[in-house]
Amino acid sequence: MHATFPLGRPAGIRVGAHWSVLLIMALLAELLAQSLLPEAVPGQPALVYWATGITGAVVFLASLLVHELSHALVARHRGLTVDRITLWLLGGSTEMPDDPPTPRAAFSVALAGPLASLLAGAGFLGLSRLLPGAVPAVVVVTVAWLGWTNLVLAVFNLLPGTPLDGGRILQAVVWELTGDKRRAQAAAARSGRVLGLALSAAGLAQLLWFGSFAGLWLVGIGCFLGFSARAELTAGPAREVLGRIAVREIMTPDPVTAPGWFTVQGFVEQAASGRFRTYPVVAFDGRPIGVVSLSALARVPDAARTSTRVENICARPPVCLVAAPDVPLTTVLGRTGNRPGHDLALVVEDGVLVGVVSPGDIARTLELAVLGAEAHRPAH
Repeated sequence: MHATFPLGRPAGIRVGAHWSVLLIMALLAELLAQSLLPEAVPGQPALVYWATGITGAVVFLASLLVHELSHALVARHRGLTVDRITLWLLGGSTEMPDDPPTPRAAFSVALAGPLASLLAGAGFLGLSRLLPGAVPAVVVVTVAWLGWTNLVLAVFNLLPGTPLDGGRILQAVVWELTGDKRRAQAAAARSGRVLGLALSAAGLAQLLWFGSFAGLWLVGIGCFLGFSARAELTAGPAREVLGRIAVREIMTPDPVTAPGWFTVQGFVEQAASGRFRTYPVVAFDGRPIGVVSLSALARVPDAARTSTRVENICARPPVCLVAAPDVPLTTVLGRTGNRPGHDLALVVEDGVLVGVVSPGDIARTLELAVLGAEAHRPAH
């Protein structure tokens, strides 16, 4: 998801939000301010409804973050690397370059999010029983709404189909029972497709028979689940193949570099004769510094190009990705495309730049892996 804005680094984990989060927050604030609160506590000024509704929407966003942070913290406890958390329209995603190594690790990581939402829901509902008389009624209603919404979030995420947490739990259980990770992935993905079809059908029925446009939400969620499950069903075997490929095998060795000590103007004249849009930046001693793109160079004002050095405007780690040559390709899979403008992965060995990996390199390898997986899939 490219259109994201940062929300900080709680527990040292980068958190960002997709622009669609603003849409869902606006819809929730409107639901509270225009419908739920006026019906439950009539006679209040519109400003009170809107202030409480906006606050409730922000707290709900925070509860989504707690859900995803729970996944991330349990994953780190299990020795997994967490790249970042991204919140978006239908919830959030915790990006981890590596899969859990065992079924039990996968189960605990998947269960952490719904468990956090269940606890948050119970906590908000319990608090709503203690608040009457101590705070305005609109606050009590909003806290109770937060409790029920978190419980619904937990139950929805426990539905057994990928990409939901319940699908990850189902996958872990099947993996534990059969010892076959690929079979477990396929079972969870097929369950996700069935779940997506069921939700879409329920939404259409609600729309056509009862005339409720709320059914469009179910149709949208069902379609998303179905498409995501189908993508996982296709990508599962390919990801297994990619896990056996080292970064060294697909990297471009001895890449063209941008000398960090050059001025922007000096490097622009050199880049004009090249054919690349993004370059690794190196120090005078050959040590890799970061990545610079032509678009970053273009943002430097004309008057400053003769005095600004390339090393001063390049994207540095962790904004740009650094990988060792012998790590599995899955370590960088899907992570370079999240860094538009500086989407090269620097391949570094003993402090020396030995190559780069571009999104194009990964896409080509992934497509070949999918073709290979399809070619070796038994006919039915």
